[in-house]
Amino acid sequence: MAVPNALECLRCRRRYPVVSMPGGCPSCSAEGTPANVAPIYGRVAALKPGKLTGRGLARFVSQLPITRDRLVSMGEGDTPLVATAALGQQLGLRRMMLKDERRNPTGSWRDRFSALAVSQVEDTSTTIASAGDEALSVSLASYASRAGLRCVSLVEPDAGARTRDAIEAVGGRVVGVASSEARWPLLADAERSLGWRAVSNRASPPIGSDPLAIEGYRTIAYEIAEELRWSAPDLVLVPAALGDGIQGIWRGFRDLVSWAVIDRIPRMVAVEVAGAVAAALASGKDWVPPSSPMDTQARSLAGVTGTVQSLHAVVESEGLVVRVSESELEHARMQLGELEGLWVDLAAAAPVAAVIKLAQRGDVPARTLVVPVVTAGGALDESSTASGQLETVDARVDELLRVLAVRGE
Repeated sequence: MAVPNALECLRCRRRYPVVSMPGGCPSCSAEGTPANVAPIYGRVAALKPGKLTGRGLARFVSQLPITRDRLVSMGEGDTPLVATAALGQQLGLRRMMLKDERRNPTGSWRDRFSALAVSQVEDTSTTIASAGDEALSVSLASYASRAGLRCVSLVEPDAGARTRDAIEAVGGRVVGVASSEARWPLLADAERSLGWRAVSNRASPPIGSDPLAIEGYRTIAYEIAEELRWSAPDLVLVPAALGDGIQGIWRGFRDLVSWAVIDRIPRMVAVEVAGAVAAALASGKDWVPPSSPMDTQARSLAGVTGTVQSLHAVVESEGLVVRVSESELEHARMQLGELEGLWVDLAAAAPVAAVIKLAQRGDVPARTLVVPVVTAGGALDESSTASGQLETVDARVDELLRVLAVRGE
């Protein structure tokens, strides 16, 4: 088990005791530049290639802030790097591999976060709560159920029926809130007055989620390096809304360099729709004024986005920010489906949309080792629901051929 002895602000580097800090760094908040904190470890075992045992996150308990006997697991992790021969060839990229996080138990990378978030709760009378995206809500409800905890998800009023059904199917409770951003102060109030354990963002302006649970995303970096025979890719592209994932992955690569397991940190690429992180980077700010509410079908990239977490990972890794449009997301998702057989959430296509954009601009040399992190499958994505009425045929071959001809097949 890695033992954190302090929490450090990602912006000003002030250190605090390891206690709940729902508002992030109080000094930065007072200055109007809100920033999340991250754990600093007093004791952590270096990862040793060839000596890992077990499966999934359990292989990395020596590097994570949880003991093996406390880890609530459903087999998350061990997701593959998938070669993209067809799409890569189309883009002129010979070395593009997708980190396929759809393979986690509930279908998204959020399971790595949820496993650590739930594992920290020892009192089974505790209610664990979130105001996150659909994938996080379903994931937390599932892990809470496995741990015997009550789970409440505060969702947007237009949250899809698929999501609501999935949460309730594992015993979670779903409550709609008038607006996306109104969920954050409500979650903070519930934490203070009801004693709930809130693990997603509950600060406004946003800062990100529980810093210890974010550490679960470090294991994505460990697995990427392991599958590449303990080497680093050149670019790692990650959807960046509130920056939990990209911050955790960057921290994982930084670990591997500090342990001399790999020789460099890849450039981290934050992919966004609203443009808050890009604007902060362009203006030289050390914090991110959040975007205005963004309306997009890519729901985990919608609403108010942008935090220091994403900016920090990009700056420290000498990376970049790519802004993509909804039409670019749709195109990338279609390409993934038709060329690689991968059905993904619209927001999960963001890293691939960014690769397409960079390749078309000539910004990625053909031999660059590129790893887009595909964060979630399309099962909960209401935007992927087929429209219109299904055309049926009689049991005749000529009718079958007629329908296929109309569809160009």
